[in-house]
Amino acid sequence: MCGIVGIYTPNHSVDSTRVAQMLTRLQHRGPDGQGIFDDRDVCLGHARLSIIDLEQGQQPLKSPDQRYVLVANGEIYNHVELRAALKQQGAEFLTGSDCEVILPLAARAPEAFIDQLNGMFAFAVFDRVERSLLLVRDRFGIKPLYYLQLKDGIAFASEIKALLPLLNTVKMQAAGVERFLQINFNAGVDTAFASIKRLLPGQALHVDAEGRQTLRNWWSLSEALATQVAFQGSMGEAVEQFDQCLQQSLTEHLRSDVPVGLFLSGGVDSGILATQLGRTPLSSGRPKAWSLGFPSTSVHDEVHAAQATADASGIELALIRMDPSDLFKHWVYSIWAMDELMGDFASLPTLMLADAAAHSHKVVLMGEGGDEVFAGYGRYRMPWLQSAWHALKTPGTGGFRTRGRFDKASLSALLSPSVRAGMKQNWREPFIDAWQAGKGLDPLTRRQYVDMQTWLADDLLLKADRMLMVKGVEGRVPFLDHRLVLMGLSLPAHLKIQQRLGKQVPRAWLQQHQKAFNASGKKKGFSVPVTDWIQGLSRQKLASALLSSAIIQDVCQVQELTLRLQSSAPIDKSLAEALAVLLQLAVWSKLFLEGDGLAPPYSIDPLDWLLAT
Repeated sequence: MCGIVGIYTPNHSVDSTRVAQMLTRLQHRGPDGQGIFDDRDVCLGHARLSIIDLEQGQQPLKSPDQRYVLVANGEIYNHVELRAALKQQGAEFLTGSDCEVILPLAARAPEAFIDQLNGMFAFAVFDRVERSLLLVRDRFGIKPLYYLQLKDGIAFASEIKALLPLLNTVKMQAAGVERFLQINFNAGVDTAFASIKRLLPGQALHVDAEGRQTLRNWWSLSEALATQVAFQGSMGEAVEQFDQCLQQSLTEHLRSDVPVGLFLSGGVDSGILATQLGRTPLSSGRPKAWSLGFPSTSVHDEVHAAQATADASGIELALIRMDPSDLFKHWVYSIWAMDELMGDFASLPTLMLADAAAHSHKVVLMGEGGDEVFAGYGRYRMPWLQSAWHALKTPGTGGFRTRGRFDKASLSALLSPSVRAGMKQNWREPFIDAWQAGKGLDPLTRRQYVDMQTWLADDLLLKADRMLMVKGVEGRVPFLDHRLVLMGLSLPAHLKIQQRLGKQVPRAWLQQHQKAFNASGKKKGFSVPVTDWIQGLSRQKLASALLSSAIIQDVCQVQELTLRLQSSAPIDKSLAEALAVLLQLAVWSKLFLEGDGLAPPYSIDPLDWLLAT
């Protein structure tokens, strides 16, 4: 796992110092070394976190004939099998890097090699003969890739913050801010930064020697599902197939030259990974896991369930306990690390877990994807009458994803009329587009598909990448092996949900392999004590911090916000979370729109930081 940057300006020379400057913004992603390839009108940079071939896997990588140059972020999990097959075809390799297999594949089939790769990846390949650049992102968007159109070419990077030095002025995109306020993240190609776009999951962008750009989908989940044979077997047969896919995925995900750990909650997904990890002989010895909880707060705490799972699996567990005030001292730093305008409060505990793991591990397994693939969320189980009512009232997504954070009248009153109008028009567009792309799927699978195209890629996986990589830790997500994904999504509804309880096949697998686990328990979700923290703040100081922000004065009804904060009425959960979202917007604006985008202190009170000149 690494960070990549680059500039390609066909027939115009590139100043390599600009790429070096971009690379310094990503040094947290690659603490083990940096490298730059400079060839007239192209310059590629790489910051390395060494995991496979620790000694010789430095990038940029070149093919033996020097024609192809590669910078890659992520892991090619099937590199062992690909390398063996390529060697039989006469390919030469200069390192043991998993990513090196991309070079001979690109040489043999420039337009058709990508779907041979199994893994999480974002990479750039430059052809020095054709003078062409190819940018690629993995099937589900596990690894990020952003790009910026320049006057005479294109720039790309693993994180937005690396592209900001190329802009004369950093500007926000209003629609991106409006979507953030409603759903906490931005889905689709656009970000909250004007001019900066993301390469979507399964996309490839080709730039030729004349600067012509061709964007295509090299893999499509909807197309893959259309050709997937629907599962026709029994629950027992489904569990057996799940076991086979899981073992295949974990075998590949455990390939590493450094120890692999686990982030463990009390839930089904990480419980499955813990169970399987405990059954797998590892050369690094007894596996280690980390779990975090919030004692003496209003939120659900799963550390006891995590400890029980760890004990039953033979895994060493490190428990982290934090109170809200200590947790939110790292909020400003986490917002900088995210750089995308994304308000998933679970980013904070994820950062704390990564910080703890980084002392001994570079790689951890995570359970992301399990809920989307096997229908774990309660929103998939909405009664048909309620769903029909939502579809009638808010058309476009079959009654799915129809409510935003500021829909409630008492909260929307905090926002300016122009922002309210923009939110009403814009925020659901990515969900509507995904719903339409999933036509032909049954209603349940269609909902799962929408989440995988939006929420999973642009919230959960983004959070995992940023919060771990800022600490030099690679997160691997075995449930997003594409074979396991297609197996899970192709299950009939009765093998996904029974008696309003989702993830039936994974639960049945756990009942077979982990007797100590309560596989019939309802999904609790991971909660963060946002309300506790907001309620514990000085209202006067909170008001001062918010109203000191220019962007808050732009998006809010200042008088209404002031009255709400001066009121003696208790701050309930919905208002607390809305205020936290506004605080995050203020911090993000100060970091990136008003500031230089450089890292703030790792630990600082958010209100003090906002109020500081």
